[in-house]
Amino acid sequence: MIYRDELEQCPRCGTELIDARAARGCATCGGLWIGVGDVQEMMQQMQSPPEPMQVPLERTSRKQLPCPSCKEAMETHDLYAVPIDLCPKHGIWFDAQELAMVLFASARREPT
Repeated sequence: MIYRDELEQCPRCGTELIDARAARGCATCGGLWIGVGDVQEMMQQMQSPPEPMQVPLERTSRKQLPCPSCKEAMETHDLYAVPIDLCPKHGIWFDAQELAMVLFASARREPT
């Protein structure tokens, strides 16, 4: 069991994140905190038949959010033209509806 001094908080509104299976979510703003591997697996499942996929991140420059896990500034990227925030150690932050937009876009792309 992992012990934490404090619970992870939403980088947008500061609400405590709640477990939502593979992700942790914010009940206030609808954001999701999820591991890169879990996102990659979801993208693979969007292919018919499921195919190996890479997470095609494009580095951008905008205001950085703190990582919910380590509190360090996250990198800013676009994923299928959707702005996301990435902590290379802990995961990806998706604002409300952004994960759905990424998965929809990945289903329309060719596997790499």
